[in-house]
Amino acid sequence: MVSASTCWVCSGDQLTHYRSGRRGPPSPADFRITDANYGVTLDLVRCARCSFIQAKSAGSVLTQYEQMDDAQYEETRDTRRSQARKLLAAIARDPQHASLLDVGAGSGILVEEALRLGWRAEGVEPSAWLARRASERGLPVAHGTLPHAAIRGPFDVVTLVDVIEHVDAPDAVLRECVHLLKPGGRLFVVTPDVDSVLARVLGRKWWHFRIAHIGYFNRRTLDSLAATVGLRPRSWFRPAWYFEIAYLKERLERYLPLLKRIRVPRRVERLVVGLNLRDSLAVTYSKPI
Repeated sequence: MVSASTCWVCSGDQLTHYRSGRRGPPSPADFRITDANYGVTLDLVRCARCSFIQAKSAGSVLTQYEQMDDAQYEETRDTRRSQARKLLAAIARDPQHASLLDVGAGSGILVEEALRLGWRAEGVEPSAWLARRASERGLPVAHGTLPHAAIRGPFDVVTLVDVIEHVDAPDAVLRECVHLLKPGGRLFVVTPDVDSVLARVLGRKWWHFRIAHIGYFNRRTLDSLAATVGLRPRSWFRPAWYFEIAYLKERLERYLPLLKRIRVPRRVERLVVGLNLRDSLAVTYSKPI
């Protein structure tokens, strides 16, 4: 792990207090993908040189991910497929002869959709529980982290979808991804944007402030980190996410309690809607040829 007193992006040592976090050690439940304790974090500091925000003393969180389960994630699998399809469409129009590695693959939703679209796809996931769910579906998702003996590459595309904000050595993760890319290959990164308008408006209540998120990027710090491992930006956009009405209403009730009084017909609860709050980044980087 990089020193808690050193910036994970620029290695600067001028880290100042940003916000106080919850007391007591985190548990695997805090690291669930569907965790809804919005606005709750560890102690956070900001780098005076590059403005990157990181956990002050996260320690190694890998054990938490290895032990984490997330039944609600599996219950929302169908809506997450829609999200995966949109992201894959943004990566390539014709993936029939392309290879893809999904890092932090969960139960293999993006891998599953990539295979359906003709990719030669596989993934790697630290959670034993999620990796087993992928295996039960016959999906090629290896349990563990990079480097991994079963993940050899090289790949045309490596994806990090809502992953890089969860790790305490993001430069090391990017280096492993670059190592597995073909010359000219692409790295596709999705992460919350701490400088987005919505993040600024909601402040401490922003839903991406969570225990599991220990690094907070904006476009500048993400590009800067990518440059340190030799990656060049190609394109970027703000991705939409997809939710069932029932799931979305449950989450919004944390901000608007009056919504609890509104009854939604059961046939409407199952409808899926796309929502783009423009508070995430999706950036494609290329490895030099």
